[in-house]
Amino acid sequence: MGMKVLIADPYPITREGLKKVIGQYTDLEICCEASNKEEFLTGIYKYKPDIVILESARRKSETMELVKEVHNKAKNAKLLIYSANDVPETVMQYMELGVNGYLCKNCSVEEFIRGLNQMMKQGHYIQESIANRLKNGNSRKNTNKSKISLLTKRELEILILVSNGMLNKEIANKLCISERTVKNHLSSIFKKIEVSDRTQAAIFSIKNGVINF
Repeated sequence: MGMKVLIADPYPITREGLKKVIGQYTDLEICCEASNKEEFLTGIYKYKPDIVILESARRKSETMELVKEVHNKAKNAKLLIYSANDVPETVMQYMELGVNGYLCKNCSVEEFIRGLNQMMKQGHYIQESIANRLKNGNSRKNTNKSKISLLTKRELEILILVSNGMLNKEIANKLCISERTVKNHLSSIFKKIEVSDRTQAAIFSIKNGVINF
């Protein structure tokens, strides 16, 4: 059995299109389709999907509530949102809630596939046009560039790996160091860039162009 995917969209024709795109993956299996909030919550609770693809035409507050439900009911699920809203500040609000990927409805099929691939492999993806606007806006403010310069070469390397969704054990294996050493580096990294957890570190990396999307 492949990774379980839940698709949430109110329109059958859109769900059919997404199913055709996802059907290109032999390791993905549609476990549930949801057309409304009730079906979505039931599907999350019943199937514990590995990937959730959520349309967000609804009110932002409702979508954010659904995001929280995903983390409560399917803690290991990767969550991809696609929306008509391409405001960088809104996108970052979703990412801060733990959303793994964000695409706009005007994206091409090719970009949707690229985004899904990168989210599955690296843990995060933001549509390139939004990510560029976010980085450009942040560079004008020039708020955090000095923090990056405080990091050692190894700390920057670990920040990139963490921001791409790797766990401490995976980082330790990749770099041939102990998990304790990884934890010590992370403590130093978080202190230098003034964040308190991995999600905030990933947001910092996105905003400052430490990782590319």
